[in-house]
Amino acid sequence: MHIIIGGCGRLGAEIAEQLSADRNTDVVVIDSDPLAFDRLGSGFNGDTVIGDCTDRDVLEQAGVDRADGLIAVTRSDNANLMAVEIATHLYDVERTIARLFNPDREEVYRKLGVRYVSSTGVIAKLFLNEFQEESYPLHVHFPDTDIAMVDLEIDTGGHAMTVEEFELDGMLRIAAVRRGPRTFIPDRTDRLERDDIVTAAMKPAAARRVAELVREPFDRDRAREA
Repeated sequence: MHIIIGGCGRLGAEIAEQLSADRNTDVVVIDSDPLAFDRLGSGFNGDTVIGDCTDRDVLEQAGVDRADGLIAVTRSDNANLMAVEIATHLYDVERTIARLFNPDREEVYRKLGVRYVSSTGVIAKLFLNEFQEESYPLHVHFPDTDIAMVDLEIDTGGHAMTVEEFELDGMLRIAAVRRGPRTFIPDRTDRLERDDIVTAAMKPAAARRVAELVREPFDRDRAREA
């Protein structure tokens, strides 16, 4: 697999190091500042290209014509969008994703069909999770829907219920269960236990239905220690 990363800030460097740890993945990092590559640790096993990730010549030097993916994580929303659009429409790169700072532009990105990660939105949700005690800890909220991935802590009412009994058609589906140090993807016949941390896709309407089955408020301190 050949992956190009546009931008070698702290985030780009971290992604590059983790991807390059896979022997089957070739990683090329692009940045206009040669000093930026100093952020790459000794474990980085890839290549670097000095230049602008929106410049076609630079992208071609990085191997965009054979790339399986491009990750644009510069400090500029415009540059990230342009890099992704060039890779997608001019070089048919299958997997592209852009970092987005300004959440006001999310609607534009969605209309363009651009996959993105809103760093502002993600960080805001992490902070809000710590202070909104009445809510379930949020992993991700899907755009244009009322579906969210949340954590639920099984209480006495949900103890011994099977996954199938706990789930609600069209409103709640369990993705994973954390039981002590172990996390697993459950079978529909698996039985839940008190204090299990369940990660589920859930609509707001399901909250009232499961209120007697889960612990409210969610015990964040206990969950971190689990």
